[in-house]
Amino acid sequence: MTTTSFKKDKDKPAEKSAVPAVVPETDNHQLTTPNSEQPAIGALAGDFGEEDFRLPRINIVQSVGPLSEDFDPGAVVLNKDIIVLPASTDPKVWSDPLNVTILNAKKQFQESLPYDSDEMPETLDTLEEVHEHGGWIDWRNDEKPPWRPMLTALVLIESPTEELAEEFSIQGPDGKAYELALWTMKGSAYSRAGKAINTSARFALRNKETGLAELHKGKWTLQVRREKLGTNLVYVPRLRQHGKHADEFIEFITTLL
Repeated sequence: MTTTSFKKDKDKPAEKSAVPAVVPETDNHQLTTPNSEQPAIGALAGDFGEEDFRLPRINIVQSVGPLSEDFDPGAVVLNKDIIVLPASTDPKVWSDPLNVTILNAKKQFQESLPYDSDEMPETLDTLEEVHEHGGWIDWRNDEKPPWRPMLTALVLIESPTEELAEEFSIQGPDGKAYELALWTMKGSAYSRAGKAINTSARFALRNKETGLAELHKGKWTLQVRREKLGTNLVYVPRLRQHGKHADEFIEFITTLL
């Protein structure tokens, strides 16, 4: 499989998607002009809400599920359409690294439902709310908890190839192409990648003077391989931080949001 690949064209209904809380709310005064018959060149006019904006998502393809019909298990796919990280030729070996930057992240708690359930799981913001719903997140009497933590991160992906760069929308100061995407980590992905983000936010990427996290300053690589978890074979991520970006790139990042 080549580094850049697209899913076969299929008719599919448009998905309803809104920018989640992990993305800062847009100041409409910076984005739009007052309502008028003709907005200024380059401007938007009107009353906009979160439902008017959509960011693509990245997903790790598993051996089952809709994505497995179009992509090799272990690949990382952007917007359910473009492969940004091909699956390793040997599923037991880590894939090539994909360079990413974590711009911000939000932890929430999601209801655990059977894989084949038609219901939409409920999502809550705090553990206190989980307890108020009569739930918990730890294993009890060898039974899976009814709720689990999840982390949604806003990620800046560096194009791994010149071919794929043509599909990306952001030009960096280093001449490389980038794309913004949301990544939701649950289950093994939360344990492997989500906790890595949490830990860096608390230690390596924390401003020692203010105590605030500065995730956007860190350079990260994302890799994937297959592991046996219990009785299941699951493709899991490895997210590692490798130092910090140069000041010029950090300044560029701050202009994106």
